[in-house]
Amino acid sequence: MADPFEGARFAGLLLAGSGLVGALLVGPSAFVSPAIWSGPEDVALRLIARHRLIWRTANVGFALATVMTAAGLFVLPGEVGERGASLALAAAVTFALAGTLWLITLSIRLAVTPGVASGFASDGTVDPVFPPLARLGGATYVAFIFIGGAAMVTLGAAILIGGSITALVGWASVAIGLLIVGGYLVFGDMLPAFVYFPTTILGIALLFATG
Repeated sequence: MADPFEGARFAGLLLAGSGLVGALLVGPSAFVSPAIWSGPEDVALRLIARHRLIWRTANVGFALATVMTAAGLFVLPGEVGERGASLALAAAVTFALAGTLWLITLSIRLAVTPGVASGFASDGTVDPVFPPLARLGGATYVAFIFIGGAAMVTLGAAILIGGSITALVGWASVAIGLLIVGGYLVFGDMLPAFVYFPTTILGIALLFATG
């Protein structure tokens, strides 16, 4: 039986597992209006108040997926091939920075937003502390998208240069990283789930390769 803590397999478990955790915990939010994420403040707060469990579960899912992905990327440098190892480490550090900023956003969503939403639903007022925190959360989310996209491009380059993992995964990571950044620049928004697609694909590829 393969050792689950062997480098490539352990990285695969963490990276593929992050995608699974995200799908299971964030997935139910697809049955709620997308305005809960990107609608006008009054609409979003009413939806959050109405769907508190889904809101909390989805944001916990993003947090767990982020931590698992970062951990998997730090295991990865020794598995991409010697020539790509330094770039893979750079990708891991870059994603860790992006993930830290994203966790700030998620902390605000989990610790502050549900209470504000309940208050707004009951009396129509918004706690004056909330708007600056919401702006902070929005700023760290945008930083996550751009830095996370850069991490995916760097990861793809590491895979392509290293040569130990199929080049298809490397090209997919580069393409999705560029799509994340370009999509935000064009549309002014981007689903955070896209950041986890390349690493989930990579995790699955590693699991298949290690049997």
